Amino acid sequence: MEGKANLHPSVEEFKAFIREHPKLIKEINEGNKTLQHTYEEWTVLGSSHEHWTPYKNKDATASSAANEKETADESANTGTEFINQLMGMVKKMNIQDLQSHLNHFSTMLSNVQGLIQTFQKPSEPVRQRESESPFSFRRD
Repeated sequence: MEGKANLHPSVEEFKAFIREHPKLIKEINEGNKTLQHTYEEWTVLGSSHEHWTPYKNKDATASSAANEKETADESANTGTEFINQLMGMVKKMNIQDLQSHLNHFSTMLSNVQGLIQTFQKPSEPVRQRESESPFSFRRD
């Protein structure tokens, strides 16, 4: 398979991640999730985020213990932990992709503004003076 050598390293990591989470594969095959959406969530959240724990292949007792632990962790979360998680997600974001999307968005907004200005009426319509005629005739 020559195509495998050409894959981006993040795609290879995602494939390994999917193999470790068979319940996630089942969700995708059943149509409950899309592969694209799952990949986007994985790039934002990362592979170690607690969002993925229900999809790991564990027996029922281990998953129920994990659910109880998650519930206890959620109740113990404070504002600082939330900020730390948020900062962790920000660090994992691809800044170049974000910059590219922002540039495209800015260009699109400029184009829309130009289009709107094209179809807007002039701000001050030209007024003709009613008292003066366009031709100045003098009566003798």
